[in-house]
Amino acid sequence: MHPYGVGIDTHSKFIQVCILFRTPGSDTGGIKRLERTFLTTFSDLQRAHQWTLNVLAGLAEPETLRYCIESTGTYHCPVLIAWGGIPSVVNPLLAGPTRRKTDVLDARLLAHHSITGLWRSSFIAPPDLQQLRVLWAQRREFAREATRCTNRIQNIILRFGHTYAARDPIRSTVGRSITESLLLGTAPNCPGVCPGGLPPEVAQVIAGLLSKYDTAKEAAHRALVAARNFIRSRNWPTGTTPMPGTNLLHLLLSVPAVGEVTAITWLAEVGDPKRFDHAKQVSAFCGCDPSLKTSAGKVTSFTRRAGNIRLHSALAAAAQVLMASPSNPFGQYGRSIAGRHKKGGYKKAVGALARRLAIALWHVHFKAEPFSFAGYKFHEQPPVPSVSITAALGSAVARRLAPHGFQKMPDLVDAYRAGKLAQISGIGGTTLDLIREWLTANARQQPKQKDKQHGKKHTTKHPRSSDRR
Repeated sequence: MHPYGVGIDTHSKFIQVCILFRTPGSDTGGIKRLERTFLTTFSDLQRAHQWTLNVLAGLAEPETLRYCIESTGTYHCPVLIAWGGIPSVVNPLLAGPTRRKTDVLDARLLAHHSITGLWRSSFIAPPDLQQLRVLWAQRREFAREATRCTNRIQNIILRFGHTYAARDPIRSTVGRSITESLLLGTAPNCPGVCPGGLPPEVAQVIAGLLSKYDTAKEAAHRALVAARNFIRSRNWPTGTTPMPGTNLLHLLLSVPAVGEVTAITWLAEVGDPKRFDHAKQVSAFCGCDPSLKTSAGKVTSFTRRAGNIRLHSALAAAAQVLMASPSNPFGQYGRSIAGRHKKGGYKKAVGALARRLAIALWHVHFKAEPFSFAGYKFHEQPPVPSVSITAALGSAVARRLAPHGFQKMPDLVDAYRAGKLAQISGIGGTTLDLIREWLTANARQQPKQKDKQHGKKHTTKHPRSSDRR
């Protein structure tokens, strides 16, 4: 337990501050509590900071002041600027609400979290990173507006029997050409075009939406250029020394299937790679770590944490590009995972590839080195005992697999790892589950190398792909 704890509940017009600290000469008990309410003007926030330091005189300094604060929208940002120190920014849903919901009780609970050290210190984005996030959010909003316009156009033309957008989207050259022809009163002889055309009044609505789409698309491009130029004009942190933005972008683009949109999204959301201690934290931040709920030693449910939604979406889109690239080692890895499941294999493969990409981007960013496949060992699999399928899985499974030429477990496991079994008629999910369970129990794991300097497992690294998003 720490000598003191500070909790701050934030709102648009005021903040509630609670301070808990030990009384002199008491190591285990004697906790004293002080509470005050302050307005959210910057001078009042500074006054609240000074009052807290006066109460904790001898226990905390301005640079080392620890406190817990709820992340209520962006209301907590002015407090972070005025207070500095070492904050722990907590999601209100994770703060453990009490039975009665009041500002005073919330501040007390946060102060209790602070004095017990429940939450680790949070990464606070520096001004340059905040500027990049604002620029990138502007581009994202314009892109959403463009998507809304095309979705509305498709909704309208379907009402009048036109289905061509399913084959040629409104954004495409062909789809745009067909749409403009309909606006001129002609129904082109194309698949999915209804001979009835469009009513003049409806054509005017669609023309306005097309104009909005063009405006939003151009604005999104300008925002992309602004974000790119901002990155290039600054130095950005890596695991060692800051690096010019132009060089860092070039390194991030060396990761397979990572294009400019994904690279800028990564930099805007992560900022400093040193905020993560290991790869598991990276995958959790990106929403790529599987979470299992267990009871009595059995898995009761499987879910995936949300993480950073913007970064997760960008990584998932890049993973889908890799799934369509059979010549890429990442793509081969994803296809092998998809082929091990009768249902839902593609979704599982995309999640696994998104995690690979997140860790690859982190290593590239942290080490300031281009991606390389040198450390990956996709084709090195632990050996399995050379036993018959009958002895391993039973005679019923052996009879089902015999017509397909499988007699020994090593051959069957090789086909399973290559993702070929799910495509064979007659081999269902139950058989695949049996193979997976047997493989988990009988694969002979090779000893893992350790990093002599840090005592950590060696992680793999990463190169370049022509596929870009």
